Amino acid sequence: MTSSSPAVGKPPAPTSPLPPELANSLSPNTASTTGPQEPVRAGHCACGHVSYQVSGIPDDPHLCSCERETRVSGGPAVLWVGFPKDSLIWTGSGGEPNWWYPYPALRCGFCPACGSQLVSIANDSDMAMVTGFSLADQSGIEPLGHSFREHAVPWLHITLAPAPRTPHPAPRTGSWA
Repeated sequence: MTSSSPAVGKPPAPTSPLPPELANSLSPNTASTTGPQEPVRAGHCACGHVSYQVSGIPDDPHLCSCERETRVSGGPAVLWVGFPKDSLIWTGSGGEPNWWYPYPALRCGFCPACGSQLVSIANDSDMAMVTGFSLADQSGIEPLGHSFREHAVPWLHITLAPAPRTPHPAPRTGSWA
């Protein structure tokens, strides 16, 4: 580690300005005179060379135990969570990650310095899937699903978060005609 490397566990400060719509939204509770801003989260690779910001409500937090993910991560599953693709901003001194195309319609971003996988983007999706543990704030990203569960190692036992509650429609009253 060189003296110019960021301290482990601390994301580097953004090196490029935020777009005006995100400039005042560095806290999930920040509001402007025009209404509440989208929550913004920061993330970075293990060495801090590549960092990013995403905004919005986390979507589709899930584990994946497919062969590609287990080989890339070296673990039994990867936690993925989605954010709007157009909210993804590369903020670190390393700029955009290197891209790997495991499938024609899927690209995965990883740090060229430490190899951390950070993001997966499908061509036909409006979402950028970020690795959950690259996020500094990991609240609200408890996995709701587990893809390729049948490929998971037999000793892995996962308790998924309960599905979000949705309001039930009001019961119908009156007679059926």
